Amino acid sequence: MKRNVLIIEDNKTCREALAGLTRECDTVGAVFCVDNSADAYKYAIEEEIDLFLVDIVLEGEDAHDVSGIVFVDELRKMKRYAFTPVIFITSLVDEAMNAFHNLHCFDYIEKPFDMEKVRKVISAALEAPLSNDREKEVFYYKKDGVLYALNFDRIIYLEASFRSITIHTLDETVELNYMSLKRLITELPRRLFLQCSRNVVVNRMFIEYVDKANQIVKLRNGDTVKIGGKMKKGFLDELCL
Repeated sequence: MKRNVLIIEDNKTCREALAGLTRECDTVGAVFCVDNSADAYKYAIEEEIDLFLVDIVLEGEDAHDVSGIVFVDELRKMKRYAFTPVIFITSLVDEAMNAFHNLHCFDYIEKPFDMEKVRKVISAALEAPLSNDREKEVFYYKKDGVLYALNFDRIIYLEASFRSITIHTLDETVELNYMSLKRLITELPRRLFLQCSRNVVVNRMFIEYVDKANQIVKLRNGDTVKIGGKMKKGFLDELCL
């Protein structure tokens, strides 16, 4: 099963470096990136996160800030995250060691990064047993009076046209008539699906690369889709690009 990762790091350069290393791991599903604990709480509640990378100091201008530790302390009070692996990111080794023991964390990463060590720590954490066996999420749809089930992790992207939706999957193309993309998006897990234009939603797991200059997303099945101008910033921010 693919593992979802949430990175909480206020430094953009560090955040992007960690996101890049994390996406290199074979077992990674969605990678979410935020720069503050308020947004981190939102993702923790709305999504199923299997690994947290948490910067201890999230307010760099405050020498006494340990808001990352406060976040994990609150996280451990949530039943579903009581044993989820947490990796601290810090230049404060003493603080990291205290948190490591008191909050039952998996490991910690020191700044400046040793990229090879970071890669090994993240890979090891992603191989840790899941705290629960999450059911595979399934999209149900009816066609010609027959009910079908389609696993979300097999959907590559969805494309809207006039009064219909085309779902491109690993195995087939499904046409749904009289269905709007706006309505369908509410049934898709946010950790996997991201809207890149008014008419297209892509599965993060199948993004091969993003051409920011030409506003194109290359997908692993060989298809390409355009990034809409109005959605470009939000789309790239979600992907930490």
